[in-house]
This record gives sequence, structure tokens and C-alpha cells, in this order.
Amino acid sequence: MKCVVDLSEVEEITLQQLSINHRHRDARTRAAGLLQLGRKVKPKAIAEQLGVSDQSIYNWARAWRDGGVCALTGGHNGGRPRALSEAMVATALEIARAEPLTLGQIAQRVQEMRGEALPCRIETLGEALKREGFSFKRNRYTLKKSVTKRRSP
Repeated sequence: MKCVVDLSEVEEITLQQLSINHRHRDARTRAAGLLQLGRKVKPKAIAEQLGVSDQSIYNWARAWRDGGVCALTGGHNGGRPRALSEAMVATALEIARAEPLTLGQIAQRVQEMRGEALPCRIETLGEALKREGFSFKRNRYTLKKSVTKRRSP
């Protein structure tokens, strides 16, 4: 079966940018594979170079003919599900907005309010809060050196 993709100049530029800049690796891989198909490289060689099966190349070509760029980028379903549920993150956000607390105190209050332990590490909760715009500073337990130098004559 022939697997050929005819690309216009605009489509080729679009695929080049997609293969470099898309945030999901699988979309970048598909775009790179279609670029090579447009340059008349054999599907088997493309599959070996990109580390995918031969059938994937044929599927990408058919998706390109049927739906264009949208068909390439719409198929991303990969990745691990988030450890924290949306409800747990919402609870943490409410607590964090109410008063200034450390990350450990926020985690403890989330556990108390939800009645269950965090299903992840405390750092994961911190990352979820950072995605929502919160930032954390490490507490300092020692005085600054410049302050101690000034006091001792």
C-alpha cells in the first residue's frame, strides 16, 4: 500500500513548527513523521527512526488526509492521571486563601477537612497550588549574617 502525503508549502511550515513547538511529545512525533512522508521517505524507515510501529505511520497519514492538523493534535490522551482530585485541590485552595500557612499545615488541614490522607507526597500538593498561582517561601530559622555582624563591634 502506498503511503504518500502531498504537502503544500504552508502545510510543511506548519508541520515544522508543530514538530518543534507543540507541548506534547506525541504530537511532535506525528508532525515529524508526516514531514518525512511529505519528503518521500519510506514509512518503514520513518517508523524505525521515530521508534514507532509501521502501522502508526499509515494511521497518521490517513488522519492527515481526513482531518488535517486537528487530527494530529487531537489524539493526545497519554500521561498519568493526576494524583490529587480536583475537589482536594479546591479544598487546599480555600485553606490557603483563608490565612497564611506552611505547606505542611495546609496538607494537615486538607486531611482533616476531607477525612482522608493525601494520596500523594506533600510536594505534589505544593505543585498543584503553584499551578493555581500560589508561591511558597522557606521559613528561616537563623538570623541573617549581616544583622549579627553589625551587633558585634
